Amino acid sequence: MGLPMTVEKVEEARDYVLYAFGSADTTVGRVRLCKSTGDIELASFSETTERPDERYYLAQAVPRLQSYQERDTYPDLDRWEA
Repeated sequence: MGLPMTVEKVEEARDYVLYAFGSADTTVGRVRLCKSTGDIELASFSETTERPDERYYLAQAVPRLQSYQERDTYPDLDRWEA
């Protein structure tokens, strides 16, 4: 059984999309995806998260976010098992 992953759109502007990422019940952090380049910037890790594996969540979210930019599609919510 894999790790449940969730990314949820928080904000969308002309140049970027801000996504929260984590599990279904816990937000681990937020990342900003640049629409034109596919660059991903860590905006923050959650202050309430006390998980040693927060970087693992980030590593699982990055390829998924890059696929959004490649398809030029930015979903409001995406869930999968990593």
